[in-house]
Formats: sequence, C-alpha cells, structure tokens
Amino acid sequence: MMRPHGLRPFFLPTALLLLGFGCQAAGFRFLSLIGLERKPLSVALVMDKPMEAAQAFNPFPAHGPLQQALSAHLARPVAVDVCFAFQVESGLENGWYDLAILSPMQYALLPHAAAARVVVVSVDKRQRTASDALLVVQANSELRTIADLRGKIVAFGPAGDVRTHYAALKLLADSGLQPTDLSLELLPVLGSLKHMLDGHAVAQSVISGDSAAGFVDEAAWDGFAEREPGNGEPSREKLRVLGRTIAVPSRIMLASPRLDDAAFEQVRSFALAVGSDHPEVMEPLTSSGYAEPTADLLAACRSFAPPPATQPAAPS
Repeated sequence: MMRPHGLRPFFLPTALLLLGFGCQAAGFRFLSLIGLERKPLSVALVMDKPMEAAQAFNPFPAHGPLQQALSAHLARPVAVDVCFAFQVESGLENGWYDLAILSPMQYALLPHAAAARVVVVSVDKRQRTASDALLVVQANSELRTIADLRGKIVAFGPAGDVRTHYAALKLLADSGLQPTDLSLELLPVLGSLKHMLDGHAVAQSVISGDSAAGFVDEAAWDGFAEREPGNGEPSREKLRVLGRTIAVPSRIMLASPRLDDAAFEQVRSFALAVGSDHPEVMEPLTSSGYAEPTADLLAACRSFAPPPATQPAAPS
C-alpha cells in the first residue's frame, strides 16, 4: 500500500488529535518536522462529524493515487488530511489548507460560498459534471404528484448523501412537504427518515410495497435492467419516475485565496487532464476526472443552503 511522504503512519494519531482539536491539528504538519525541502501542498478532505474519525473514517487510500500523481506533476510534496466542515473556510482563508475537497452540501453551507475560489468539480463515470436522484414509485401506483406523498413512507438513500438525502429533502420542500409530513420511522430513532443502504435497496423497497416511494441516485438507475431480468433484481419497468432532484456534482475542489496564481493554474491544469492522462488514479474515487463548473452549476449547489433568517424590520 502506498505511503506517500510518510503521511499514512500518522493516521491514527491524527484521528485522535482531530477529535481533540479539530483540523488545526492536521496530520500533515508532522511533515514540517522531518526536513522536507519544499512546503507540502496541503489538501483537506472535508467531513461533517468529528465522530467519523473515531469510527475509522479513513479516506486516504482512495485518494492515494491521485495524491501521488499530483505530487509528481507539481514536483512538490502533497499532503492529504481530513478537516471538519465547520472549519474548512477558515482553514482555507488563513492558508492552513491550500485545497479542500468537499460535497455540494458542505460547499453550500460555507458562510461565504459564493466567494469561494472553485478549482474544478468532479465528473462521473458517464462524463457528467452533475447528476440527480429520481423519485420513483411502483409502475402501477396511484400516486401522481409529489404532494400525494403526504403521510406515506418514503425511502431515502444513506444519511448525508448529497442526492438521495439532501437533494431529496429539497425536492420535497419545494413541493410543500417537510419530513414531518411523511410517515416516519420508529427505529432506530423515533421520527427519523427511512434511510437505506443504496439505490438497489430503495428500489426493492418500493417494488415490494414496503415504501410508497423512494429516491434512487441516477447512477444506480442507469444500472437497472430495462425489463424484468428474472433474478429478483429491480428493473425500470416496475418503477415510474415521479420527480427528479436538482443535478449536482459529487465533489467540489476549492483553493485557498492565499494559493498563488501559478500554483492554482498548475493544480487546475492537472485536474482537467488527469482523467485522460492518468485514468487509473480516478478509479478508486468512482469518478472519471474533473471539469470547470459553470456559474449555473455552482448556483444549483448553493441552493442547498437554507434561506437566511428573516430579520424583523427596525422600528421607525
């Protein structure tokens, strides 16, 4: 297993330090103690919950090949670490991190998302910069509109998934439905959404009638057979699409405002070409490369953010 620049052996201590101090205890700072000739380009992989570190959250292996290829391209060490979502903006602003890789939801919740310096967004296996989740019901269901889901059991993807959870909730909200308008779960937590492992499980739940509707990631939908395969697997002919969420990328790469323009262009040129020059390094990330985002795509990502609280009018 690759251990670029001595970083891997520090994962467990780093995780413990992260629990205690947040991303200001970043593991790559150990590198400054071992006499590297050049300061590493520091990359934050952003997570939401501190407890993910204690639960053996380890994103390093999947990013290892990309880290090594970027280091070779820059002729400079590249250090990868984890950072908490609520600290990433300050970490970029003060130069603690040069780059950050985060989800559209994490990007939307940045205090100053619109001003963030976006490098690239990920491109999926079908060469799409953005994809959605499909709200599906049984093919013969009497449900005709999203509003008809009031009081019904709806299956979502994994908690925190950008499409089958957050974008799904946004689609429901845009149609006037809040989570409390659905039939919620008793277990594992009273009043929780019905989360499932993946799109396959959601589709099976809808086909079997355990759920009235469910959200299936477009990538999972693409993998379903058009007709009944005869082996119990879900097929599109058994389902009907009731709605679609907004389309968003899986990951967004941001740069620190302190990263100099030359380094920024080097990183961006590498990212835009890596899918064709080094396709093997993207394989563990279930992506085919990166692309420059449009303004509309970034605006769609930022639409996840809740509207600002309405302030009472000042007395005249």
